[in-house]
Amino acid sequence: MKNSILLCTLAWFFAAQFADARVKLVAIPERARVVVSLTNPDATLVEEERILVLQKGVNQVDFAWAGVNIDATSIQPRMMTDPDKVIVLNTSYPPSENALVWEIASPDAREQRVRISYLLSGLNREVVYKAVAESNETTLTLRNYLRLRNNSGEDLTDAELNIGYGATFKKTIANEEVLEMQSERTETLPMQKVLTWDAAQLPWDPEYEKKTVGIPLSYVIKNDKASKLGEHTLLPGKARIFIKTKEQAEEGKPAGEGVAFTGEDWATLTPVDRELKLFIGQSRDVKVVQRKMKDDRANIRRNRSNHDVMWDTDEGFKIEVENFKKTAANLVIVEHIPGYWKMAQSSVPFVKKDAFTIEYHLTLPPESTGAKKTTVTFDLHHLNVQGNEPASY
Repeated sequence: MKNSILLCTLAWFFAAQFADARVKLVAIPERARVVVSLTNPDATLVEEERILVLQKGVNQVDFAWAGVNIDATSIQPRMMTDPDKVIVLNTSYPPSENALVWEIASPDAREQRVRISYLLSGLNREVVYKAVAESNETTLTLRNYLRLRNNSGEDLTDAELNIGYGATFKKTIANEEVLEMQSERTETLPMQKVLTWDAAQLPWDPEYEKKTVGIPLSYVIKNDKASKLGEHTLLPGKARIFIKTKEQAEEGKPAGEGVAFTGEDWATLTPVDRELKLFIGQSRDVKVVQRKMKDDRANIRRNRSNHDVMWDTDEGFKIEVENFKKTAANLVIVEHIPGYWKMAQSSVPFVKKDAFTIEYHLTLPPESTGAKKTTVTFDLHHLNVQGNEPASY
């Protein structure tokens, strides 16, 4: 913190001989250590340690922070050397000032290490990712960067920056400065190239609806130990995605290696053992057609006027998938099922993501079109239907 902004002065009340005398003992004590915790994106916890020279009796410490965005209610002192002997008696706040005064009792003259903690606003952090996929698109290198913008009004000199995981950085970041640091790097990270067809977002029959749309394509990595991750939650942030390419060789020289920009996506908060999807574009090499083959009412309940008020339904669906690529493709089909339901039969095993969502994870053989296309069928029993249920949740 700027010395011109934070001022600490000590005064000793000589209770016996000088009842109301206030004598300055130390002005602007230098900070011995600064620790900045960036785990909370809304407020930054700063802990600084200073060496105060105390006299026997009651000492007075003035703490001021003009021009710095400190939450005054969060300021807390803690004695580190002898917390049982050196005691903070009270705290007072001078009117119309960004300052406070502590009265500290000491049994004798001594040097006391004190830790002052407070919440600081204006120190904004961003997490940025750079993913570079190998040319065969089976592994990638993931780099995590921490970007700080200091608009707090405070100069942080030799501060120990902790983002909640990984190594602690010791950096100086001045007020109005932007600082970017690489926090982690993971190489040969296993990944899959996955297509995702969502029944609530994409047309069921593109030809009939006369809609030519691509299927979203993503790189998928898992935040677990098997994938060389799994140490902590991956924080949300912008991700720039690249792929390695073979550069054309010069005459008499081997081919070089470069990278091509694939796309940009927003990495979502990814807890341990969850998957992170990085969107890289759309593919038209795979075609999905879904149709409802059956929708029959059963177990109808009527009121006294003989009007249908509640019933069950038996519904049947058929999904046909064609892969026009010369290589196999991974496809996830997402189905949204509102209301109370149970699965009567499914030709392919599915994963139940929540009460209203199931997923089919398919591996499509190369050039599986026409008679070789992949077919999925499933039948549902919808229970206690009243006719006003939402289409999806």
